[in-house]
Amino acid sequence: MIDRHSALTAYEQVKEDIKYKIAHDVYKIGDQIPTNVQLCDVYDVSRITINRALADLESEGYIERFQGKGCFVRMKEISQNMSRFYSFTEELRKMGYEPHAKIISYSIIPANEEMAQALDISVGEDVVYLKRLRYADDVIVTLDRSYLPLKCVPNFDVSMITGVSLYEAIEKNYGFKPNHSEETIEAISINADDARLMGVKEDTPILLVRRVSYFNDKKVEFNYRLVNSKVFKYKMSLE
Repeated sequence: MIDRHSALTAYEQVKEDIKYKIAHDVYKIGDQIPTNVQLCDVYDVSRITINRALADLESEGYIERFQGKGCFVRMKEISQNMSRFYSFTEELRKMGYEPHAKIISYSIIPANEEMAQALDISVGEDVVYLKRLRYADDVIVTLDRSYLPLKCVPNFDVSMITGVSLYEAIEKNYGFKPNHSEETIEAISINADDARLMGVKEDTPILLVRRVSYFNDKKVEFNYRLVNSKVFKYKMSLE
């Protein structure tokens, strides 16, 4: 029920109440919210009022509507400013998300030509290879493939990144941390295997970010990142 004596209009009260329920996990990401008819009954308001509240929630990114299916809670877009060096994990924490990763594969492999060129090492030189799904809360945001010269992280073991980020593990175990990087971004269509891992449809448009990270003047990581552009946006500040 709405408060007829509130300074807020009826539709604003409905909107704010639904936002409150999303923020407090009454309606979780991916959940379908009640139908228009059900919401009319809950708040004792007209369908016009409900439609206006839902339209605002959709434009603000809280829900998405599917024809014939209803309204579903969506994850708010994450925006990354590219005007400075950033750690993916640290940025998610600043935004109030709980970042974590799932390791898909880990091995020591010989560098191919692309890795060697990116890292300024010889073809065939040993690199640490990590393939991980990166999450914000329970939502998959990226699929990362990281390549690190083994000579920079000797005796690296995957247990080092249990419960911490890769950069945190490097700093803890090797005494340095990447401090600047170069990135290139392009739009691609995701292949079937990567789509399955990320939970999206094959050929979905997605962002590919190639990143080389440095510690001072030494290249220490080549990262090949697929980004779910529905929830993660890159932003540039131009002056």
